[in-house]
Amino acid sequence: MPIVRRCFTFDRIVAAISSLQVRRSRKTMPVIVVLGLCVGVLGSGGCGQTATPVTSAANGQVDTYFGTPFNVTASDYGKSSSTFDHAKNQIGVSGFRSSQAAQQPTPIMNGTFARADTGFLDITENFANTGSGVLVAENPPCTGAWAVEIPGAGVLANLLSLHSACSGISESAAPAAMADNAACPNFSTQTPFLYVTVPQTSRIGDTADYGEVNITVQGSAVTFDAKPFLVGPVAQAVSTVTGGCSNSNLGALTAYPLNSFGLPSNLDLIGIGASGFLVSSFSNASAAGTGAFGGGTGVIGVAESSKPVDVSAVVGAKYNGFFFAPLNTAPLNIASQSFDITDLASSFGNHAATSLACSALQSSLMANNGQGAMTVPVLPSANTLYGGEFLTITSAGAVNDPSGTSGSENCDVAIDLGTQDSATNGLFPKATVFIGSTYPPFSSSNPWTCSQTGAICAVSFPATAVVGQLQGQYVIFVVASAASSPAAQLPDNSSPQPVGIYLFQKAQ
Repeated sequence: MPIVRRCFTFDRIVAAISSLQVRRSRKTMPVIVVLGLCVGVLGSGGCGQTATPVTSAANGQVDTYFGTPFNVTASDYGKSSSTFDHAKNQIGVSGFRSSQAAQQPTPIMNGTFARADTGFLDITENFANTGSGVLVAENPPCTGAWAVEIPGAGVLANLLSLHSACSGISESAAPAAMADNAACPNFSTQTPFLYVTVPQTSRIGDTADYGEVNITVQGSAVTFDAKPFLVGPVAQAVSTVTGGCSNSNLGALTAYPLNSFGLPSNLDLIGIGASGFLVSSFSNASAAGTGAFGGGTGVIGVAESSKPVDVSAVVGAKYNGFFFAPLNTAPLNIASQSFDITDLASSFGNHAATSLACSALQSSLMANNGQGAMTVPVLPSANTLYGGEFLTITSAGAVNDPSGTSGSENCDVAIDLGTQDSATNGLFPKATVFIGSTYPPFSSSNPWTCSQTGAICAVSFPATAVVGQLQGQYVIFVVASAASSPAAQLPDNSSPQPVGIYLFQKAQ
């Protein structure tokens, strides 16, 4: 009988650990029983060989982070820590099951990464047999995972096999954000951060979309004074909560509530990197709590700039990252083949408003500005970034390949930052996202048409953007809501939906 191998994505790994819980050790130090990452190294042989155990790397070449796939359900607590070994170009994954007695993680995945010309990290993956903890080299390795990194500060990633050749099936996608987890925060004074909440498929009615949080540290106590907002902006109830930071097997993390290590259903684990990157792993689809930031989901944020950001410099830079729309599940019109378009590797800033690549976007926007379906009330301003996803569609299939081998990213999305808030540096509360007629599931050969007019369609909807810097590189996090007016809408003829865009400036 032939051996059938399947590659397990992070989505499946998290689902397999559906009863994750947090236990206390006999001492006061908490032991967190959740999905974690550790360095792994590939074997050089083919399918059926055991991957080589990790060895130590050169000092200063290994970066560790805390983060989570955001697209999880209430019972899937996908907290994780990751290691990027730049000396050996290796990453790895290990995790706990709720029934596991050992206090060290069991290996689940390891892999390699290579930097593409575009700046994206191309990741290959090997997986352990379920429950075995033995990593077996795939032949060929699983592909389709991508990441962007500001070394030592943070990572944006899709550590999943999107359209895996090793399994021959389409895989679902989910974004992950990871922040440096080397030490607990040690701010001498109250420090402000800006954040956006991250949408989930199971919970779109968030109590907040973005906000500002002042963080105060006293010993191991970390206090969050959060001012959440809905896109609009519409102020929500402020909150002041206190968590505690300690070293765990996921790194130096802050837990809220203080006693939540015994209550995974109410657990908010927060990573606050020394460079100013903020990640919260909260995931509670039951709406039983809102975490430390008032939104009911995980957040991604950055320390607020000490002075207003230079908008012209922000718009003039180039960025890599991910466009996340968890409800944009319409199949592509290619030989009846379904492809996951919920989380797409994307770039912005390589195109200008007058670029030939953006002509279809601009034409569809103008066709609906004051005419057509009237879905674009105002055209993009000078404070706009142009770009889109790397999805290439052919009659044979589709691929989200940001390596550059298939050319530059599409130009079917525009992010107009609008005006910077006069009281909050780096906050753009009235940003706008523009979606053109060729955004997936449509393309230049199969453009989106408005049902009410039968003509080329496009939309714009309100959003909020936060902008900051990590190690001198700009980062942009955008959130759009299904509840704003007009609501966020992508060209899949579905109901309004939440949208998130997460970008790191490309290194020069």
